[in-house]
Amino acid sequence: MEIPRRRLRLMSALLSALAMVIVVQLVKVQIVDHRFYKEWGREQRERSIAIADPPRGVIRDRAGHLLAGNGVRYSVEAAPVYVVDATAAATALSPRLHLPLGQVESQLRSDAPWALLAASVPKETGEEIASLGLRGITVRPQWVREYPEGSLTAYVTGFCNADGEGFYGVEGFYDDLLRPRTVEWHGPVDPSSEQIPWAVAPVVLPHPGTELVLTLDRTIQALAEEELSRSLAEFQAQGGTVIVLDARTFEILALVSLPDYDPARYGELYSTNPDLASDPAVSKQYEPGSVFKVLTVAAALDSGLVTPETTYQDTGHIEVGGVVVSNASHRAYGEQTVADILIKSLNVGAAWLSTQMGPDLFYRYALAFGIGRPTEVDLAGEVAGRMWLPDDYEHWHEADLATNAFGQGLAVTPIQMVTAIATVANDGARLRPHIVARRIEPDGQVFTYRPTVEAQVISTATARTLTDVMVRVVEEGVPQAQVPGYRVAGKTGTAQIPIPGGYDPQGTIVSFVGFGPVPDPQVVVLVKLERPRTSTWASETAARSFARLMGRLFIVLGVPPNDGLEVAGL
Repeated sequence: MEIPRRRLRLMSALLSALAMVIVVQLVKVQIVDHRFYKEWGREQRERSIAIADPPRGVIRDRAGHLLAGNGVRYSVEAAPVYVVDATAAATALSPRLHLPLGQVESQLRSDAPWALLAASVPKETGEEIASLGLRGITVRPQWVREYPEGSLTAYVTGFCNADGEGFYGVEGFYDDLLRPRTVEWHGPVDPSSEQIPWAVAPVVLPHPGTELVLTLDRTIQALAEEELSRSLAEFQAQGGTVIVLDARTFEILALVSLPDYDPARYGELYSTNPDLASDPAVSKQYEPGSVFKVLTVAAALDSGLVTPETTYQDTGHIEVGGVVVSNASHRAYGEQTVADILIKSLNVGAAWLSTQMGPDLFYRYALAFGIGRPTEVDLAGEVAGRMWLPDDYEHWHEADLATNAFGQGLAVTPIQMVTAIATVANDGARLRPHIVARRIEPDGQVFTYRPTVEAQVISTATARTLTDVMVRVVEEGVPQAQVPGYRVAGKTGTAQIPIPGGYDPQGTIVSFVGFGPVPDPQVVVLVKLERPRTSTWASETAARSFARLMGRLFIVLGVPPNDGLEVAGL
C-alpha cells in the first residue's frame, strides 16, 4: 500500500505544480502582459489602409504644355485563401503576366495571407485581368510619372521614382509640394488585410499634389537644344549648356545641357551613368575665363577708380605675388584703355585693374555679383562654386587677386555666370533666377512668384556704360557674335581646365554670355561648350552658337530690329 500512496502524492505534487504554472501564466497574460496582447490583438484585427490614392502634382511650361504628368499602371495581387480554383486562375493569369504557370499557381496555393503576383503591369493588361472577375485576385491601380517631352526637359523636371519621390530639377526642389497627401482609413480588416465589406469608411476627398507652372518656354527650349546639338557636332565638343534668361525678371526661358537622358527611364540611367542625372547648369562648376573680366571692369568703373577711356601701359606681362601674368596672345599692346581690356580681352589689363582696386574692393564686388554663393534658383542640386577670399589664409594667395580678375583660379556654375551678366543687362540690379512662375493649390488658390531685387550691385549709369563697352566687344572684337539687324552685347570666355598639378594643355571650356537688343535687352543667353576640337577659342565656337540662337530668339519673341540696322536672312 506504501507504493500506491507515494505515487498518489507524487501525482498530486505534479498536478499542483502544473496548476501553479498555469495560474502564473494566466496572471502574466491577463495582468502583467495585458497591454501587449491587447495591442497585438488590435493590430491583427485593424489596419490603416489608403482609401484614396491621389496623383502627384503636374508640371507645365508657361503656355500650359504638360512637362510632367501621371499615368496609370496596375499591381496584381492575390489573397490565396479566397482563390477558389488555383489551377484555373493561374492558367488565366500566367500568359497575361508573362510568368511561368507553375510560379503563379504556387503563389496561389501558398499559405501566405497575401501574394504579389506582378508589381506593375500596363493599364490595358490590368483592366483585362480585372474584367475576368477572378475571386481572390485584386488589381490595384497605381500612379506612374510620365514625361511627354522626354529628354527635352530632363534637367528642368528631374525625375520621380517608383516610390513617388522626386529627384533633381523641379521634381526634387519642390518634392514636398508635388507629393499628394495620402488619405487613410483605419478599421477592421479580414485576414488578407482587405477592408471588411460591412465596415463604413468615411468619405474623404483625395488631396493631390500642387500643380506647378514654369517660366520655361517649350519653343525656346527646343530652339536652345537644337542649337546646342548642332554646335556639339559642328565644333566636336564633348558636352555643353545653354541658358536663356528674361533680362528683366530673370525668369529661366530655357535650360538645356547635353548629353541628357530620358527622365522616364531613370533606372537605366543609374545602372549606366548615374553622374548624368546632375544638372550641369547648376551642379557643375568650371573656371569661366575671360567672361569674368566683365565683372572686374564693372567693379573698377562703379568704384570711380577708372573710366572706359582711362589708359594704362600694357607690357605683355605683370607680376603679382610672385606669379607672372601674360596676355593670351603673349603680346605687348602698349598704351591701352580700360575699354580695350574687354574688347581685346587682355589678361594683363584685368590683373592691373584688380591690383589697383585691391582685394577688399575687388572681392566685395565679386560677392555682390553672386560669385562663390548659390543663386538659390529653384532647381535641386545647386552648388556654390568656389572663390577663395583673403581671409582664407590656407588657400588664398596674393597672386589670386590677379588671376581671379580674368576668371582663373575660381569656379562658377553656368547659372551663376548668366545671372551675373544679367545683372549688367538689368541696369545693375541682381534678381534671383527662378523657374516656377506660379503654383496652383488643390483648392484652386494660385500663388504667383514676384521677382525682388536682391542687390543693386552697380549703378544704372555704370551698367549702361559697361553695356556700351560690351557692344563694342561684339562689333570690334568678336564679330562672329553679331546678330544681323540687332545690337547685342557680350563677352567670350576661353578657360583652361584644371587638372592635378596645373592645367590641361589640350582642352578648353569655351563660353559666350551676352544680351540684347541694346539699349532695351529682352534676353540674356549663355552658351558653354566643353573641349571643342575644331578650335580651342570661344570666338570661333561659342560666339557663333550665340549669334545663331540669339537671331532665332528675336524672331520667336517678336523683338523688332534696331532702327537703321538691316536684318539679313537667317
